[in-house]
Amino acid sequence: MSPKKLKKSAAIDDAALNLIIILLAACIIIIAVTTAYFIVTKTANADTEVGGSEETNDVPAGIVEDYPFKEAITAPSFIDDNCPTIPESAINSDHAIIVDVTTGKIVASRRSTVTIYPASMTKVMTLIVVAENLKNEAALDDVITISTAQGQNSGYGFKVGEKLTVKDLMYAAILQSDGIACIELAKYIAGSETAFVKLMNDKVAELGLLEGDPENVPSTMFQNCTGLHHKYHQSTAYDMAVIMAYAMQNPLCANVLSSLSYKPSNNFRPGEGCTFWHTLLHNHLNDQSIQPKKAPILAGKTGLTEKETSGHCIVAYSKGDDGHFYVSVTAKADGWPANVDDILKIFNTYVK
Repeated sequence: MSPKKLKKSAAIDDAALNLIIILLAACIIIIAVTTAYFIVTKTANADTEVGGSEETNDVPAGIVEDYPFKEAITAPSFIDDNCPTIPESAINSDHAIIVDVTTGKIVASRRSTVTIYPASMTKVMTLIVVAENLKNEAALDDVITISTAQGQNSGYGFKVGEKLTVKDLMYAAILQSDGIACIELAKYIAGSETAFVKLMNDKVAELGLLEGDPENVPSTMFQNCTGLHHKYHQSTAYDMAVIMAYAMQNPLCANVLSSLSYKPSNNFRPGEGCTFWHTLLHNHLNDQSIQPKKAPILAGKTGLTEKETSGHCIVAYSKGDDGHFYVSVTAKADGWPANVDDILKIFNTYVK
């Protein structure tokens, strides 16, 4: 072959080699890009499977999305470790219990698992359900116009057309034991009192308060959100102690239950300087000399219907000098101040 032909052949071979190199490089780039895409996609999918996504609204256990006042609280329960019986002669109330919330033990009791009519102690559960179903903190400032007439036992005397915030009504329900406040809150949360009562009984089930009589009637079963008497609106002193202990683990509920007084927003009777006063802490225990010596009462709720039904009731929460927290419940006292005297005697006797 002549030098000229050799030179031309070499040029063709160089071009072919360059083309092969370019093709190989392109293949390597394609493989690398494809591999990287696969790895990134798989990692993203794995993250979605583990952590959840906005679309599916997956929420880790113990966190309730968009419900800022629903706490991850373990339902309280209390063990009867051969606790003493509160003598019938010691108190006026037919039913009573004191539990040590810190140790989870019943300190003393009498007929504490026998059915009672809880009267306005019911409102502690009403408060829990309202608090846990508020969608955001701003909801506390939502304004509600009273539409319920006086037939629902307004503890403060609310009138149709008056305006109060959700927060105002929560305090009125507990401090003033206001039935209209409860009804309006029920309608705000669930659309009707009937639907709200279902939420209350769902909470009963969540708290494990389902052991009842041989006919399988739950030990606590609510028919309304106010505590007005109904044949099947029932509970026990033990169950009310559990409900109160649960409520006091929720900061919003605890603030309401332990407030001596509360001034409603300017939406309500502006310029009148209205104040809601706690029926137990202010009306009955405002003098510190009355308080139990070793376990001052920090929070609570009174209840009252006729003697033939609930009588005078109290659920009270205290902190002992021993650093333990206690709940005591009394039911079916025949009047005031016998009901208050009973609570004081129980704390003074059984908190050492």
